[in-house]
Amino acid sequence: MSFREKSAWISFVVILVAFGFYFAAVTRHLLRPGAPHHDAAGHIGFFALFALLVIAVVVLEVALHILVAIRSPSDAHAPVDERDRLINLKAARIAFYVLMIGAFLSIGTMHLGATAVFMGNCVFFAIWIAELSRLGSQVVLYRRSA
Repeated sequence: MSFREKSAWISFVVILVAFGFYFAAVTRHLLRPGAPHHDAAGHIGFFALFALLVIAVVVLEVALHILVAIRSPSDAHAPVDERDRLINLKAARIAFYVLMIGAFLSIGTMHLGATAVFMGNCVFFAIWIAELSRLGSQVVLYRRSA
């Protein structure tokens, strides 16, 4: 497995777990019976959770990438070849379409009377799914051409 494939796996798993936890917490809050969906304390709590998760993702990504680079330094310093560029382009194309669909669906929540915070979380969810589709596509394309 190449360094770039390991990198895609690391990013995929870390982002999936971290922000999967975030969206599970948001969904649990929204589905709670009688929950005030417009309370400022809830929004501040979710912002704090989001900030904490961003810091955790950065720290984990850096630590795991350093660990993988130490285990195979020659592979980590190898230049990007034509195959890597093509895989990145194909994965970005897939993610673009996922993001556009998610963005338009997020805009649709505004017409259904959603709050700005809910719409913002919908946009963030679309970004999260698009990034997971990009990283997942990279992993699949690396596996397919291996």
